[in-house]
Amino acid sequence: MNWDGGKFNYNDPNGPRVATINLASQLEAYLMRAQELGAVQSADGKVEIAPDAARMIEALHQVLAGGEVELHVKRRGSPDIFNELQRRLAQGMEEANAINKAAGFYLTASA
Repeated sequence: MNWDGGKFNYNDPNGPRVATINLASQLEAYLMRAQELGAVQSADGKVEIAPDAARMIEALHQVLAGGEVELHVKRRGSPDIFNELQRRLAQGMEEANAINKAAGFYLTASA
């Protein structure tokens, strides 16, 4: 599969394939909760990133590309959900690090 300026070109005659990655169970739980909360939307089999989440991902991509971004929270959300997500992410990273340390190499992906 190759990225070609806005579309994927599949060299495999069978078309797109599903891939798997190793995630610490707590990171999977974090990602599933984010999906439950609407980070990813799906209708009629088409998956899309929610517009507000997409803007944050675009900002992340700018940082990864060497850019600098400025973030501003316009309205705070539910403190309980915010704290839950912060806790889930921290626990997931802690679990991934423990798994990787026990394995002696990077066995899991991290957020």
